Amino acid sequence: MSLRQILIAAISFLWEKLTSLLYRGRVAICPSCCERIYPGACAIVSLPDLQALPTLVPLQQEPSGLRRVFSILFPTSLQSEWFVRRQAVRICSHCQYPLPYNIERTRQVTIAIIGDVSSGKSVYIAVLLHLLEEAAFIPSHLRFRCHCLTPEARERYERDYGKPLFVDKVVPRGTPRAIEMTHQPIIYEIAIRLEPDLPPVRFNLVIYDTSGEDYVIQARQVRYAPYVLNADAIIFMLDPVAVPAMRASLPSDPHFRYGHSLALGHPLDSFGKIVLPLAQSGVRRPRPLAIALSKADLLKKLRPLGQQFSFLRRQPDYRGGLDLTDLTSVDQEVRQLLYEYDLGRFVEAVEFYRGQLFDPVCYTAVSAIGYTPDEQGGIPAINPWRCLDPFLWVLHELRLLPARPTSAAAAPAHGGQALLAGAPSAQAWQLSQRRAQP
Repeated sequence: MSLRQILIAAISFLWEKLTSLLYRGRVAICPSCCERIYPGACAIVSLPDLQALPTLVPLQQEPSGLRRVFSILFPTSLQSEWFVRRQAVRICSHCQYPLPYNIERTRQVTIAIIGDVSSGKSVYIAVLLHLLEEAAFIPSHLRFRCHCLTPEARERYERDYGKPLFVDKVVPRGTPRAIEMTHQPIIYEIAIRLEPDLPPVRFNLVIYDTSGEDYVIQARQVRYAPYVLNADAIIFMLDPVAVPAMRASLPSDPHFRYGHSLALGHPLDSFGKIVLPLAQSGVRRPRPLAIALSKADLLKKLRPLGQQFSFLRRQPDYRGGLDLTDLTSVDQEVRQLLYEYDLGRFVEAVEFYRGQLFDPVCYTAVSAIGYTPDEQGGIPAINPWRCLDPFLWVLHELRLLPARPTSAAAAPAHGGQALLAGAPSAQAWQLSQRRAQP
């Protein structure tokens, strides 16, 4: 290697290190293609019709040279009269996806709701979106604003899943396998004001829905669900009917089997296949993991243990905020239930990855519908039960939502860690949330 080549390699190496230091905190993930981008270096276009990308009118091209460095360090804000009147948006440098207008200054929070085929992900997401828009979890003393930044994606999801569920009273069809490598997630801009004299906590909530096949088949997950690798938190839907011991303890009526014949494997196998790409990708820091035992209305029909768990007989009260004491009790009982039905190895597998891929871990039980569908998929009504437990716990662990004040520390179960150790004041929570910003 010549001296000139050595100098060029050295300069390239130093420039890469310098830019990585300068650009720290200014990188984002495109919600569609999941590639890393610098919002300040993206082109700005006028896009009056979000459905028709060919109608875009360039307003500011992607910068180059020193101007690119300056644009990354000091991104142009789209919150000005000139940009607003032209309906300006940034577009991804890789896939031309119209990015959220505030992506350069607002934390993007991706919660991956994953599970095997027929685990109830799509129904759970449809119900969760309604509860989120109704602000069913916000205490009366907090000010809350929720604005959907992707109305087209939200309307499409409401047509495919919300209307069949809430209007037609039938379980919607499962999510089809992905055929494109880009996504159309549902994104909400959320602001929560903890105190009148404090600025609100702001973040963009990004939610995806993908077929279970795209999660449990590794080649498909890496290709069609790469957002799992970058997710801030994960909710794993554990289907009780996919557990042989639980399935054998359910009544023999045919309608208890509705829609449960498509699962690709035992939950232990499904979980292992889903986390394998995470382990191979070298995750730098663990993220919260909520294990949600779905279709919890079936748990009351288990024989002979259906009535011995107290969490099946009480409804949570979210009016005073997230009750970590109640959630710790649920965590302990769900762990016990899993051990009772020969899922001890599943709990041990989760514990194996604690600290490496996941931390902390919480076990919950949810029922998005509240009733068991009949043989045709019909349901008498929608009565969600504990659907907010895993979602609110994840937001709490990400320091985005305070919990109900408490001074008692909960005891861990089966080697698990306590879920609470006293809730901080609003001022302390606000300070910790700012420190958590990228």
